[in-house]
Amino acid sequence: MTTHARGTFAIRLTPQTLAHSDADAGLGRLAIDKQFSGDLAGESQGEMLSARTAVDGSAGYVAIERFAGALHGRRGSFVLQHSGTMTRGVQQLTISVVPDSGSEELAGLAGTMTLTFADGVHAYDLTYTLPGEA
Repeated sequence: MTTHARGTFAIRLTPQTLAHSDADAGLGRLAIDKQFSGDLAGESQGEMLSARTAVDGSAGYVAIERFAGALHGRRGSFVLQHSGTMTRGVQQLTISVVPDSGSEELAGLAGTMTLTFADGVHAYDLTYTLPGEA
């Protein structure tokens, strides 16, 4: 059975040094720190790599973050993988639970996440399945 987990999160992005200091000025690396509330209660940490282009509103990013806490009261952790592009202001974003990354009561977790930002609030919707849920 597919279930939804919804809520909000606070995010802090901290610029980091690129591995190659002579890289193109449009490349970036950021540390991710999030605090989740709602159906997901906990925190995540991760890394983001980004690229801006010379065309206004066009860019891309990839990220990996590890969530630790509870999902609908089930404790454990899992990893999210992000892949996003923006083409002249039109965004496309895919966020997936990395297969077999769930631990403890979240072992076997599979799913995808969508994010929204409105009125200054970041929100998530995690569509997921867990073994044994009916």
